[in-house]
Amino acid sequence: MFSGKFPSPFTVYRSIGAAGERIGVGVMDKSGVAVDYVNRAHPEYVIVLVLRGRGVYRTCGGETYALSAGSVFQRFRGVPHTTEIDPDSGYLECFLELGVSVANLLFGYGVADPERPVLKTAATAVLAERFAELGEYCRCASDAELLSRIPDVVALAWRCLNGAGSSEDVSGSAHRALIAAACDYLGRDFQKPADLVEFCRRKGCGYENFRKLFRAELGISPHRYRIRRRLDAACALLLRPELSITEISERLGYASPYEFSAQFKRYMGCPPSGYRQ
Repeated sequence: MFSGKFPSPFTVYRSIGAAGERIGVGVMDKSGVAVDYVNRAHPEYVIVLVLRGRGVYRTCGGETYALSAGSVFQRFRGVPHTTEIDPDSGYLECFLELGVSVANLLFGYGVADPERPVLKTAATAVLAERFAELGEYCRCASDAELLSRIPDVVALAWRCLNGAGSSEDVSGSAHRALIAAACDYLGRDFQKPADLVEFCRRKGCGYENFRKLFRAELGISPHRYRIRRRLDAACALLLRPELSITEISERLGYASPYEFSAQFKRYMGCPPSGYRQ
């Protein structure tokens, strides 16, 4: 539970940008509030970190999640949901409001997942300090100065969504070495399927534990990371005009140019031919 205090003038909201691309940061003390949202769709994507108190998050499909200190929940743009608060729990939250471009970045890398609207973080105190520092700066800065802190807002959003679980059971150096080796393995030899079960066996670790460590460190699953590295290679090859789309798809191990084009367009937003142009 967060036991510190934010500067009282910062129990406000500050944002920059036009509707649809607005970026903001804020803190709200909702002590005494019972009903927060009722089947309401927020106009922006919002990440909320609960610092104190208890409540409930309910999706439009009826799934219910308990909220408490350390809960991170998301208000997805245009998606109705309900949040209820225990009015006697001293509920306090801080939040980030993110525009479409930033939200799409988090979705594209698998960090924000509509299938996981509520997460739990073990780093509540650390995140609270970052919110306090960023929020106090935003409260006093001009709009022009706020632009320089947008990367910090994105980094904080990433940290909030990537804080689920804990990797304290693995020493820092061993953990980093394992993840580095996995990134190297997943980032090459795309003509052969990546056998992560065999990789984990050679490294002496369990596959499920490895997947949790990998996602906690990088914010995406090993599978998503493999796709990203494969598409990075595709982008580099597409800059070589002497290579056809078919040749590139063969070099990267796709079953056909159609499979290559479909995956490229799904993740990159345009077909390989459009990227090349």
